[in-house]
This record gives sequence, structure tokens and C-alpha cells, in this order.
Amino acid sequence: MHERLIHGYAETIDTFLIQSWPLITSRDDIIWVLQNSSFIQTQARKVETQDLRLIKKLINTIPTGKKRAYRLALDGVLFYLGSACQWQVPEEIESAINDANNKWFEDIASGSAQAQRIFSHYTCKKENVIKTRAPLTPCFMVMVLGYDVAPLSLTHITAILNNPDSITDEDSYPRLQINHLTPGLDEPRLTHYHLPVMSYRLLKNYYAQSLEPITTKVLCTSLTQYLQSHGLPKTNQFLWPKLFQISWYLRFKLPPIFIQDLAYPERHIASPLNAIPSSLIAGEIYAIDWKANWFDSLSLSTEKINWRHTKLLKNIQNPNIVATPALDATNILPRLLFDFTKDYIIHGGSQKSTLAKGTISTYTALKKVLKPYPLSYSDAISEQGVNTWAKTVYDSIHSNNVKATFYRFLRFLSYQEHTDTLDLSNFSSPLAPPSVSPARLNADECDLLIKSLINNQTNHPLRSLFCAIAALLGFYAMLRRGEVLRLRRKDIRFKPKTGLITITVTNTSEGNTKSNTTRKVYTTLPKQYRQLFISLFKIKDNTTREQPLLGFEGEKYHSRQLYYLLPVSRALRFLFGRHLNFHHLRHSGVHLFMLQILHALNNTPDKQRGKTSLIQEALSSSSVATRFDYWLEGKAVCEVNEAIFLDQMGLQIGHVHYSTTRWSYLHDIDWLLPIVSRAHAPNISHKYTHSELRYLLGLNPQSNDLSRILLRLSPEYASQTLKQKQSQPLQLCDDTIRKFIFGKKSETKQNLSSNEHGLAWKDTLLDSDNTLLGFIFNNMIKDNAMEIDAMSFIWDKGGKHHIKPVHKKQRTALNNLPPVVLSDDSQSLQITLACNKKTAHAFTTAFRHSDWGWLTIKFILSVNRKTNNEQKRTLLKRLFTQKNETISLIKHPIGKTRLTILLTPKKKLPPCVLAHTLSFIQSIQFPKDKT
Repeated sequence: MHERLIHGYAETIDTFLIQSWPLITSRDDIIWVLQNSSFIQTQARKVETQDLRLIKKLINTIPTGKKRAYRLALDGVLFYLGSACQWQVPEEIESAINDANNKWFEDIASGSAQAQRIFSHYTCKKENVIKTRAPLTPCFMVMVLGYDVAPLSLTHITAILNNPDSITDEDSYPRLQINHLTPGLDEPRLTHYHLPVMSYRLLKNYYAQSLEPITTKVLCTSLTQYLQSHGLPKTNQFLWPKLFQISWYLRFKLPPIFIQDLAYPERHIASPLNAIPSSLIAGEIYAIDWKANWFDSLSLSTEKINWRHTKLLKNIQNPNIVATPALDATNILPRLLFDFTKDYIIHGGSQKSTLAKGTISTYTALKKVLKPYPLSYSDAISEQGVNTWAKTVYDSIHSNNVKATFYRFLRFLSYQEHTDTLDLSNFSSPLAPPSVSPARLNADECDLLIKSLINNQTNHPLRSLFCAIAALLGFYAMLRRGEVLRLRRKDIRFKPKTGLITITVTNTSEGNTKSNTTRKVYTTLPKQYRQLFISLFKIKDNTTREQPLLGFEGEKYHSRQLYYLLPVSRALRFLFGRHLNFHHLRHSGVHLFMLQILHALNNTPDKQRGKTSLIQEALSSSSVATRFDYWLEGKAVCEVNEAIFLDQMGLQIGHVHYSTTRWSYLHDIDWLLPIVSRAHAPNISHKYTHSELRYLLGLNPQSNDLSRILLRLSPEYASQTLKQKQSQPLQLCDDTIRKFIFGKKSETKQNLSSNEHGLAWKDTLLDSDNTLLGFIFNNMIKDNAMEIDAMSFIWDKGGKHHIKPVHKKQRTALNNLPPVVLSDDSQSLQITLACNKKTAHAFTTAFRHSDWGWLTIKFILSVNRKTNNEQKRTLLKRLFTQKNETISLIKHPIGKTRLTILLTPKKKLPPCVLAHTLSFIQSIQFPKDKT
């Protein structure tokens, strides 16, 4: 590792340890450990016992005094790697980390008296500032941010004071945006914090003073002088956040783990604010832009590859005139590099919206790197395949600059629909927190996704049902995409009355879980989706328990991924931006799970758990009780150890450590305080003096407008006497004040019946009645006699997912044929017709396409014994039959020549299948309006 990087990481580790480690080491000792540890060079984020033995052996050769210091520095580095960077460390190190966390809490608790003295002074100071409107000083704002917003370090607070753009979302619900201070990041990272309305007003007014930027060093000096001048106990730069932390613990009674989460913005990453919209249109969600036979056999193409991205650079002023190359099954890289180049031309980079031609040319100069390593379509859609390919290419590059260029390409690929399972953490610095794609939906946004999947025209009702179920399992059951695909019928149980879903996530013949272990997931489904699952289980009722839950019997893994998961990813991008993919449903479900737990532990009233009926239902106490019934067994939430909830959450998600859940799934932290702290709850009223309200509402200190405003905001104020109005504090909740200051955001009104989505899906069945598979399926549903095995056979031997309505030429051909009937033994469809060119053309047009591939066609030629047999046989072979189809010849003494065609299923199917097939044909041959 480059020496400059080592020094940068040593600084980061040192700062982290000072704030969160109870022991003391030096930056020089940390540098020595980084320089002499073999495990630092690994990308696997794992400290092997052998590596640990080697560095300890080396330390033992050092003279006694330094030996102790290096051992301590090694412990500190391991603490940082395990706590901040999600490394796997040996068990004894895990124990040491837990001990250090306990010691950290004891350490900050010892400063409670000092913290309380400074906080008491701050409280009085704040009252005076609000009353007198005195100028806001940096020292005062340190206490505003540290005591009222979050127990942050002085380094973070300095950055906030110097950046007026730290307040974001100001038009709706202002939040505090904090930039991460970690070096070696692949792109800037930040976190959003809840911003109390009083802190918002103070910070806003501080920025309005337009003071000169201040350094952390100068701020520390000013704080020391401030404390001395007010007779307060002095402290130092690194003790300030600890004083804040113990104050938060004493005042708000928050668990230590949440205090730490609030104290370190680098523990969590923000969801993107300005998502780039996708160019997809609704009609492309279910589009099939690949060929089914691509997966039958794949060999490298011998054709010369045309890398058309270079033409874009020649037409940089008008890139749309360059035709987009088609996807090549054997190598999709030319198309991906084309899209990558066009994206830079249209959207620019992460820092600038417009890039120079030379810059784009440099960023896309990857042809020589990619050419030796083609990426087939099948590998691109395979999680293992695409990550193996990326690692192979990355390891083949020896230049750091080219590695950086390739990494930008990989980051682009992680947002593309065919390669979005790419794991960027394999390529980020192991000494920084791993890469993560921070995005999530709330329950209402997920509902919009389900509606889009159901209402989109597909001609394929089973496909839209499987897609909707896949999305719901990703969101509410928090499943990874591979887990959804591998889920078997026997792995899931569903109780329609309560909505409880119990899922066993385990290894199957199609692949293993990420941790190679089995876990149980318990989740509850809102009422409006339960009918979808009821329909699914009715359809799957007769399947073998080993069959995948989603898909036809015998349908291959890659097919289920393309046809049931890809449309979900496309719908996500279409609705919410191109940074979304299927895995973000798992992020969203984990976040919802966390909200359920926190609301339950804090006993939040159900009506205050969300703004819409759907979110309130998902977060309701009954939903949580049902979800945790396997563990609570009827006990109330208050009767169990609340600390175990996070452990239970980890077991269901498949995460051993809460830190993994927090970093990878619980994006931002602005949602935490309004749930876990009564002082920050939006619906709990607090006392405000008239001076505070005037300040909050932006009024002059002596303004008489306050009374007029309070009459609108508070019924209690309106009922008071004049003396009471003038002297008594007023009780107002945060929501009331915010709505007055920022206006009321429009909220979507939802009036969803318990089975609306199920009914909506059943309504789409009518749209598929003009397709053979859809017609058979719909009639089986109506008769409550689903034969999924037969449906799967027709699907497999027929057109599979390429289901299209009967077109006009086929309808005309069927109308030109004699009536189709059942054979005498009811085992075949039968047509009796003249053996001539006209009927041959009609039969070929009507039946020679993929939908009928599940039928064997047999020809019985009945000829007059006086007729020339050979002539008719030749005509039959030339115009009617295809390879391996049988012809039987029957002679009769009198009458004309007749041709009977039998269409027989290639395997024995239930009688209803041919009956429904005949009804489908007759609905075309004899429509009702012709009867």
C-alpha cells in the first residue's frame, strides 16, 4: 500500500479510536502496524489466525517498551477493522471488541458531572440568546449541535458550521446533512440527521450572520477560553463528544448502541437525494429483448466485435444519431461500454454535469482491458458469474489509474438491469467501510410498484403474479434475489387470516445461502396483498414440494430470473430512478422491520406510526405481535429483554452483527430520534415560552402577531383567559409547528380494500383470454380446478414466455377450416378437411406456430380405392406434414378423399385441457356475434 495512503488511514483510525476506544495509542504506532501486517493487503476483509500470529511474532522481537505499544496499536487497528469496516476477526478479537464497547460506556459515564454542569450552563445561555436575540457564536453553536442535534465530534461540527448547505430538504422537512470524513472513498458519502425545529432556526440564523470559516483547532481554543471565562471545567477536543454522549444518555435514556450510531456519521450512509430518472417507459417493463435459445448452448462468437462507443465520441454534440448496438449473447460488453459512454455524454460525472470530450475519452478507454475477457449474457445475469468476471478483469490490470477507470465502469454496471448483482465491495479499500448502494422504498412506494407490475399489459397473467409475489417477498420477507428464486413450495407457509408468512431460507440444489446456513423469516403481509398469495397457493396446490415457488414446473433458474425478477428491477427504475434494483427491496424490508421493532419498544400509538393507512397497518402493534409470536409466545413486548430484539432481527436477516445491518441496510439516521426519543417525537406536545415561539416562528421579540397565530395553532390557547395567555407556557407538538413554518406536505390518500390487488390481478386475466395459455389458465381458475403440471407442460413445449394474442391471419385461417372437434376417444382434437392447397395453407397458418408445440400431429388420409394414392400422399407430404409426422392411409369404396388431422398431447393430460383448448378454438371459429 502506498505510504501516503497508510498515513491517511492511520489518521482515520486514530480519530476513530480516540472517540470510541477506551484505551490510548499513538498514530505512529498505528502506522507501524499497518506497514507490517500482511492482512492489510487482503481484499477479503478477514483477519486469519495465521496472519495474526505472524504480526504478533514480529512484535515479540521488538524491545520491551515498544512491544507493549505495538500490541496496543494492533488491538486498536483490529477494533477499527471489526467495528468500522465490517471485517471478520478471530473470536478472541470479537470478545475484545465487545469488552471495549462496554468499557467505552463506562468511560463516558464517568464524565456525567462535568457534562451536566456544561449542559446546565448551555440551557440558561440558550434561553438568554432566544430572549435577547444576541449574536450566535461558534462556541454556542457547538453546544446547540452537540446537545440538541447529535453527540458529534468537533471535527464534524466545524464542517457543519462552515457549510450553509448542511441544511437540506428545507422546503418540506429540514434535515442536517453531514459529510463523511473517511479518506480513500470511491465517491463522497454523507448522512442525514433529524434536525429539531429550534436547532434548525438557530443554525439558519447562524448562517445568516455570514461569519468567516473556522478551523477545528481555532474552535477548540475558543471553547477552552469560553469555559474558563464562565467558570466551567475545561476539557479538550476529544472529550467534547464524550460529554455530549453521556448527556444524551442521561437526558433521553437511549441505549448506548444508538448513542454511538448518533455520534459517528460514518456508521451509516445516506439515500440519494436526486435520483437520475430512468429512460425506461412503462411498456418496456415486461419487454423480452433476449432470445430464448441464447441459453441452450453458448460458445464464443467468431465474428469481429464492433465497439461502437467510439462513434459516440465523434458525435458528442448529438449522441442520439448513433444507433445503439444490439445485445450479443456471447459478449454484452460492447453494448455496456456504449451505454457507459453515452451516460457520461448526457449526464456527466459525479462532480460535473458536463464533461469535456477528452475526459470522457479517458474515462471510457477500456477496450484493450475488456477485449480479452468477454462477458456472456448468461454470466452477466448470474451473480456468481458477473462477480467472477469483474474480479478476473480487475486482477489483470496493473496500472492504478486503469484500475480506477475500470472501477468507474463497474460502478455503472452495478446500476444496469442485467449486471446489478455486481458487488462493489470486492473492489473498495478494505480499510474503509465497504461500498453500499443506499436506497430504499417505504410501504406506499412498494405498493405503487405492485400496482405497476399488475396493471402493465403482459398477456401473461402468471408472469405478472410471479413478479408481484417476488417483489413482496423481497420487501416484506427481506429476501435476497437468489433466495426468492430458490424458494421452494415447501419452504413457505402462509396464514391468510393474520397475514403471517413463515419462510425457511436454506441451501437447495440450485445454490446456497450467502452464509451457507439456514435461517427462518417471520413476516406479516398487509391485507391488500393476501389475495395474491391465496391465488398463488391455489395455483401451486398440486405441485411437488420440491418445486420452486415461483415459475412453471421444470422452469430453469435463469429463466425465472429473467422473467420474474428483471421486470421488478425495471419497474423500480421506471418509478423511482435508475439507481434502484431488486436488492433494494431487501434494504427496504429490513428498514421496515427496524421501524416495527422501535415503535413496539417505545409503545408508539398505532395512529402515530405512519401518515397513510398502509404504513400504519405495516407498523401496527398487531403486525409486530404476529411477526414475533414465534418468540414472544403471547407475552407483551415490555415483558422481554428489549436488547434481544436486535439479535432476533439479525437472525431473520442473516446478519451476525448489528453493524452490518446498520451500514448496509439502515440508510441515514434522521428517522431514529422521532421514534426512540419522546423529546423528539413529532406528535408529543412540549412546553414553549412566548419568547421561544416568537423565535421559532420568525417573529420579532415583541411581536403581537404571536397571539393571532396561536389562536390558529392551539385550541387550548383559545380557551385561556388573557392573564393565562400572557403568563403560561404553551403546549405544542413538533408537527404543528413544522406545518406552520414549512407548510403541509400533500399526502396520498389511500382507500384500499383488503383484496384490491387480488381483484386487480384477476381483472387482468380477461386480457389474456385471446391467448391459448391464458384462456386455459383462466378457465381452470374459474372451475377451481388448476392443473399446474399440465399448464407447465403446455408452457414448456409451447411458446414459453413468448405469449402473444392470436393474430388476424390465424383467426382468418381458423375460420377457413372446418370445425375442430374432439375425437371419438376424447384424446385428441380432430379436423376433417379436403386435402388441397387451400386447406393446407389455412392449417399451416393456424397451427404451425409455437403455441401448439405441445401437440403431436397425425394425418389420416382416407382415399377412394379408385384414386391415385401416390398423388395424394405426395400432396400431403409437400403441403401438410413436417419431419417425423405420421401418415396413415385408409381406402374406402365410395366417396371423396378426406383428410383427418389429429392433434394429440405429447403426454397424457387431464381431460379439461383438451376441453378448454377446444373452447378456445371455437371462440374464434364461432364467435357469439355470428351465432
